[in-house]
Amino acid sequence: MPDTTNDQSPPARRRRVPRAEARLRLIDATITLLRTLPFDEVGNQAICAEADLNPSTILQHFGTLDNLLGETAKELVRRHVEAAVASGTQPTTFGDPDVELRTRLVAWLILKGVDPDELRSGVVENEAVIAYQTTMLGVGPRTAIAWTTLTTLLVEAYSVFAPTHRLAPNNVADVLDLLALVRDGLPDAEQRLGWSEKG
Repeated sequence: MPDTTNDQSPPARRRRVPRAEARLRLIDATITLLRTLPFDEVGNQAICAEADLNPSTILQHFGTLDNLLGETAKELVRRHVEAAVASGTQPTTFGDPDVELRTRLVAWLILKGVDPDELRSGVVENEAVIAYQTTMLGVGPRTAIAWTTLTTLLVEAYSVFAPTHRLAPNNVADVLDLLALVRDGLPDAEQRLGWSEKG
């Protein structure tokens, strides 16, 4: 009987994955790894292994790892906004782990030298988001854009810099209460600023 202990069969070929599925699997795998590993350890090999795809798949579908990471950041925002719209509530961005992950990832990519224009979330420019905010807040588009811009910048600053401050839970709760009060007073503020008039 021949000795087959040293025989090595070639690795099984992976089935061809449709483009949309491959992109989604790469993004999902990237999100999974970003949640558990330091960002600089989330590389091509780890992502493709997590997604069960060939190592060349990132190059084929995104060109570079930075492009995949940028698309992952945008996907985190899309999912957050879609979930808020589906629930019919105001997005609760403070403390949302995906929003915080996206913001830290974007800050890290900018520090690496990625062009900030490539990382825009598009939330403030998104007509559907502003229309949704207009309805939820009971204000016009100008006020909705200003509010969305303000809260987006606050959440981004909080996500990156909160660890550098000793914030007691009651301090964060107080900030959220204050923001809710300001949000509820937006229709009055809009009138006082003269933004509610058609012009």
